[in-house]
Amino acid sequence: MKNKFHVSEVFDSIEGEGKRTGYMSIFVRLTGCNLRCSYCDTKYAQIMGQEDTEMTEEELIERIKSYPWKKVTLTGGEPLLHSVDSLVSTLSKENYEVNIETNGAVPLLENRYNNVFYTMDWKCPSSGENGKMLYDNLRRLDRKDVLKFVVGNNDDLEEMRKIAENKDYAYWWVRPLIYVSPVFGEIEPVEIVEYLKKHELRSVCMQMQLHKIIWNPDKRGV
Repeated sequence: MKNKFHVSEVFDSIEGEGKRTGYMSIFVRLTGCNLRCSYCDTKYAQIMGQEDTEMTEEELIERIKSYPWKKVTLTGGEPLLHSVDSLVSTLSKENYEVNIETNGAVPLLENRYNNVFYTMDWKCPSSGENGKMLYDNLRRLDRKDVLKFVVGNNDDLEEMRKIAENKDYAYWWVRPLIYVSPVFGEIEPVEIVEYLKKHELRSVCMQMQLHKIIWNPDKRGV
């Protein structure tokens, strides 16, 4: 039986955050998520089989190849709830650079492919899902991966600092890139900047969700 994916949407746009911010990319949003974060902005992709289309790996790759770009972002929902290993392997062999956006509560892939990196969203206390984070995932990130914190208050900032200042490297073998961004409408960005200054967090990169600035924050497919 061919591997099938529950696909919410496939579209091309700029990367709105992370280390590829501003670059054109192909977004593949898979449905189904094991978390229910308080600030989730993709609730339409939470339940597998509710608002999606079934596609085989071959159909999905054909759709990806219909765009001119060589950057792909697998997102959700939670893409690692799907059997994406073969898909990622094929895209890697086809020289696509693949960004896997994952929520930190699902084990990362066993295999590590060329041109593939993770953007792992570590859930802070205000998300309501902080207790479901898998610390072993931190040990499997490397310097080309992104560890992202979405913060809505000071408790979230403290959680971010606890991880970022882990000087004995107990959480990871190789430190990934670290980004922090605000929960949209919950915290003023200047508060984050002042926090970074106060605690001299040199390894943390402040970011905004560029797509929510360019387009309406609720607009889909951008």
